[in-house]
Amino acid sequence: MTSRTDVSPTALDALLKRERIILSARLLSGVVHNLSGAVQMISLPLDLAQLALNKGELHNMEARLGSVRQGLERLMGEVGLLAARSLGDQRREAEPLDLTKLAGEQLDFWNGELFVKHELTLNRELGQSQGWAKAAYADVALALNSVFANAVDAVRGTQGPWVTVRGFKREGWLGLEVSDGGPGPSGEIAAELFEPFVGDKGGEHAGLGLFLANKALEPWGGRVVHQADAPHTTFSIELPTG
Repeated sequence: MTSRTDVSPTALDALLKRERIILSARLLSGVVHNLSGAVQMISLPLDLAQLALNKGELHNMEARLGSVRQGLERLMGEVGLLAARSLGDQRREAEPLDLTKLAGEQLDFWNGELFVKHELTLNRELGQSQGWAKAAYADVALALNSVFANAVDAVRGTQGPWVTVRGFKREGWLGLEVSDGGPGPSGEIAAELFEPFVGDKGGEHAGLGLFLANKALEPWGGRVVHQADAPHTTFSIELPTG
């Protein structure tokens, strides 16, 4: 796609790096919140166990240690997410990708975001692997997270907010569809959705998410498409079959 606003390769690279930082900050805040909860699950029963031991009371010790074990398991799960995030961001070279697996890994991070965790109904319709696409993991992850963030922000304030992510394969393309129950783009911007600085959300939204999602996929022959004929607001991330 040709942008109505010229963006030099250097500026585009800087914007993509900025988008990665913004998305990481947004997602990591939820992970940090969960890490804090896991630490509390460990520290409180340990403190109670220490008090009981000081008094020579051994009853209920098994239950307290069980709580500590649950906290440790939760802590290790969050540390695993951080490790996976770090490794994914470093994967900048083309490789065969299972898009449904990638989507599952990325959506796990969103479970820590408070709105997603407590208010949003997130439907994962990923199913089995549809095949392989060749691209850089970090770029596809950026595209998915940008499109998903766009959907999440679109349904804030709506009744019964939901987002559905599904995998598909059709006509030489592998992809992921992100649908939401939001109001959809207004008529004035529908034709310019993938241009930089275009959007109708206002506030802190710079109107760069969909533009950068599309640009992240371009080196791999991929694209982001607005499914205008879908019954709900739907964007698809598409890559050529490997």
